[in-house]
Amino acid sequence: MKKYSKILIIICTLLYLPAVAEQVRKLAWQDLVPAHLTTDGPFADLTQEQLELVVWVFNFIDSLPPHGKGKDTEEFYREIGETIPQLKEAGIDINELMAKRKIIQTSIVEELNGQRVRIPGYLLPLEVSATKVTEFLLVPYVGACIHVPPPPPNQIVHVRTLQKKGFSSKNLYEPVWVTGVITAKSMVKDLYLADGSAGVNIGYTMQAKRIEPYRE
Repeated sequence: MKKYSKILIIICTLLYLPAVAEQVRKLAWQDLVPAHLTTDGPFADLTQEQLELVVWVFNFIDSLPPHGKGKDTEEFYREIGETIPQLKEAGIDINELMAKRKIIQTSIVEELNGQRVRIPGYLLPLEVSATKVTEFLLVPYVGACIHVPPPPPNQIVHVRTLQKKGFSSKNLYEPVWVTGVITAKSMVKDLYLADGSAGVNIGYTMQAKRIEPYRE
């Protein structure tokens, strides 16, 4: 009787192990940013008005072409009016905030390494074989990297899949769910556009096991 009981335990264990191995963690984009940087960030003490001004300055700077970021202070002030002096009067150092913002944007969650995850996003193809997309960037919003500046590195996932398991994408920025093993790994990927190529900083990579159209 004991012998049969042991066999039954072994069988049940073997049946249970695949279920454990297949557990998948559902991620949101904010999960890719270290929690301590979002809950105790450098913007917590700003008023709503100050925060809006800071965001406006950030957006202005991000929209400048690369050669425009070297403008001298006087010309820069003329372009954005009185915003930066106004922030300085309130004791807000925009350069310091930009440095801290960069830390938030480039920090990755090392604990995610090797986890099986499922995350939604928009597909930006990098490599297509026949009618299948086999390599792409997963981004949190439409237009990223082409029509507007790229998201922060920790908001871009570089995805590869086996050729036979490529995804039949019908549209640019098609919304999808991606399931696979994620790796927290900083890298630069060249994105080839109609007017040339550009290097995109990336914080995560995934080997996709499953790609499917997005549904709530």
